[in-house]
Amino acid sequence: MGNAESKKEEEASTAEGSKTKETKEESDSGRKKSADHKKERSHRKKERSGAGSKERPKTGETGESRHTQRDESDSTQRVKDKTEKFSATQARSSNPVKQEWNKDVANVTELGKRHQRLVVAAIDFGTFGSGFALCIYADYKRDPNKISVHTWNSGTAITNKAPTTVLINPNGKDCLSFGYDAEREFVDLEPAEQKKHYLFRQFKMKLFSNPDLSESTKLKDITDKELPAVDVFAAVIQFFRESLQKRLNTRNLEDFTYDDVYWVITVPAIWDLKAKEFMRRAAEKAGLKDSQLSLALEPEAASLYCRKIPVEINTQKDGAKQIASLPEGAKYLVLDLGGGTIDITAHEVMADAGLRELHQASGGYYGGTCVNDEIMSFFKRLFGAPVLMRLKEENPGDYLDLMNDIEMKKCTYSPKMDKNNITLRLPVTLLDAYKEETECQIEECLQDTAFADDVQIKRDKMMISKKLFGSFFKSSVDNVVRIIKEILDTPSMSEVTTFLAVGGYAESALIKETLQTTFPEKKIVIPTDPSLSVLKGAVIYGFEPEIIASRVCKYTYGIAKTGIWKEGDPESKKLPEKTKKGLYWCDGVFDKHVEVGQVVKLGEFQEAKEYFAVEGQVEALLDFYASTEKNPRFVDDPGCTCVGNLVLDLSGGKTKKKILVRIGVGGTELEVEAMDPTGHVFRSNCNFLP
Repeated sequence: MGNAESKKEEEASTAEGSKTKETKEESDSGRKKSADHKKERSHRKKERSGAGSKERPKTGETGESRHTQRDESDSTQRVKDKTEKFSATQARSSNPVKQEWNKDVANVTELGKRHQRLVVAAIDFGTFGSGFALCIYADYKRDPNKISVHTWNSGTAITNKAPTTVLINPNGKDCLSFGYDAEREFVDLEPAEQKKHYLFRQFKMKLFSNPDLSESTKLKDITDKELPAVDVFAAVIQFFRESLQKRLNTRNLEDFTYDDVYWVITVPAIWDLKAKEFMRRAAEKAGLKDSQLSLALEPEAASLYCRKIPVEINTQKDGAKQIASLPEGAKYLVLDLGGGTIDITAHEVMADAGLRELHQASGGYYGGTCVNDEIMSFFKRLFGAPVLMRLKEENPGDYLDLMNDIEMKKCTYSPKMDKNNITLRLPVTLLDAYKEETECQIEECLQDTAFADDVQIKRDKMMISKKLFGSFFKSSVDNVVRIIKEILDTPSMSEVTTFLAVGGYAESALIKETLQTTFPEKKIVIPTDPSLSVLKGAVIYGFEPEIIASRVCKYTYGIAKTGIWKEGDPESKKLPEKTKKGLYWCDGVFDKHVEVGQVVKLGEFQEAKEYFAVEGQVEALLDFYASTEKNPRFVDDPGCTCVGNLVLDLSGGKTKKKILVRIGVGGTELEVEAMDPTGHVFRSNCNFLP
């Protein structure tokens, strides 16, 4: 066990975060965002370079680093305070446990992630539609398909998902209703009341498109009123939580309480770390206990469902048809075609019924709502943005009806449909607003536009040619095909023979036809109710997270440390102190533990690395970073993000201290262990996904 770096680098190796805090305020700061860590490192650097800073102690072969000492009398409470704050926001840190790592087993240890969960509830938080499901462990053991999906009444039909629409009280806090009920109740409100209430719809993609996402991020509702995004997401999750409790109370399940429920929330695999962490924060604000919550990657959940549940028909030698699940050894692409994002990855079915990821997730914002965006772009060109804005502000109910009509016509469109036109119903208020803005009837002005040959308007009906309507799908479909081809061009993907298409967008006739004609040599498998594959798979994941055998790491993970300044490094990184060999120290070096693209086995630790503390040091803070680059040099390089930290109590010893740190992958989280010289192990289940 040890650092694989060179001798020289090993001498310099020291955890950047293991510097002792100089003030009580710093010790109580809790988890910091990436910007806060940068400020803290800058402050430490100034302390070292200032006239009053102490000299760096001489370092021998132990690689001892410079630290100021702190009175041990207050260290225990300080570490406790710091760890409690950290635990509430970033990780679940347990008390140190006396443990010996087996140094003869190649530094790899099973994490033991199996769970005994009485009830699992899953939330599929979709861009257009959302839903939840639950299953009791006893039922699941008898039949994995015995998953109860909550149903919704649209007024004309019963559906398994409801529109991701939430109506919030004018106070901006209380959720009044969700889904179809939210839309109906909003339309029924008086115009003055509509302007007071908040109606948010299809807002999930804000987590994907906002590079500065934080708990202070705002969302605009249908009339451009703002609320904190975390409150809106929390309101929806809380609605699901309360609905589940009612289900438990009405199904003669009085033996179960809320504390018996383990929650799984699905997230797109292509979301960045901030978006995934944001979702967890919203869940906690909604009342879900951190210890009873996991995030599941949507394409993985879909794979689990299709591995457990029969999804295709095989022809036997005697000509008989047999329904079967994906067989052992099958290599396939998972096409999670949702309303907002497209998630595409590759999996292989293992001999033990587990799944192995072959290619990290690729995708983007190319789902079904992109088609809606193209249609609205067309409306803006035809009617003008001011007219549509006026409709939203003065008649939001009519605007909502128009959006729903567009959604319905989009879902039923097919290039092979018999009709030559697609008909949309236009709100009278839209036509009136256009006339007032332009002093012209839309029917008359239409002839002077680029759409004269493809659009007809008669009273409140708009007829759009099949050719023009099909063009609204082009950008979305072209990008789906492009990403699939890029993945298949990877040498390791040559044995992929099957496409598993799931998600609501997979039900589009155009998508089905495109896949079949573009990839005729591939078997296209679309399970029954593809929009439920992710939701039901999330329940399966809740009971059996260990089915996912390995993943391709999406990020490079490492720890901030003080290292040796090298030629070519920025001068600003060079510290005034030198090593005994005359080399300069530098701050904020990225010490890599796991590399992007690396295949990591779930349930195993990576090789441990050594870090050093000085005599008398009583506390260490290890800062963990993720990077999109393969070999980042510094923790503040582009693409680097601080994703967590771990506080170690080093009090009680007077000798030089060697700290062993290792990272393991368990479930959808990385587990960090740090062992101090006394053999005490500090554990942290960091809430960032590999």
